[in-house]
Amino acid sequence: MRSTDDTTRVDVHVARPHYFGLTPRGLVVALAALAFVLGVVGLATGNVAAGVLLLVAAAFLTALYLEQAKRRHESALDRVAAAAVDHTKALAGFTGSSVRAWTRAGREVARLRVEASLRARERSQLQYALGAACFERDEAQVENLRGQMRICDDEIAERTRRARDVVAAARARTAEERLAVSPTEVRRPS
Repeated sequence: MRSTDDTTRVDVHVARPHYFGLTPRGLVVALAALAFVLGVVGLATGNVAAGVLLLVAAAFLTALYLEQAKRRHESALDRVAAAAVDHTKALAGFTGSSVRAWTRAGREVARLRVEASLRARERSQLQYALGAACFERDEAQVENLRGQMRICDDEIAERTRRARDVVAAARARTAEERLAVSPTEVRRPS
């Protein structure tokens, strides 16, 4: 006969990662801070070579700590450091794409402005010739020059419109990339 009270005890163990070869994070932070302070003191006292080497060592130790913090989130400082690294990488990506977008836009706008300026100079010469044709009462030449001036006006307006479109596209690209680094907003349903 079987009992209705069949309970079996189950032991639950949570597997935690074991990192072999990692420097204790407290030691890494302390060494990085010490190297930074000694590097600044070395630079201040005129020992440039030692100061620079200590600052480079501090940078490497800080990078080591940040890499370890990304792997293990055991303390609040680890979580904050890992989040700061992620945010910094996202911000660097945003900055790079923004610089690329505005550099391309700047080159294109400059080219369009040069072309518009050349057309404006051409239009000015046509206008001068139009005045001479009006003075001489040469109606055929007046109509020809007016047509050429309209073409120049249309080309100047087209280049100005294209320059505005290029700037608008750069703004849109930057706004799109800004969304990637903006903090997530949590809204409760009403």
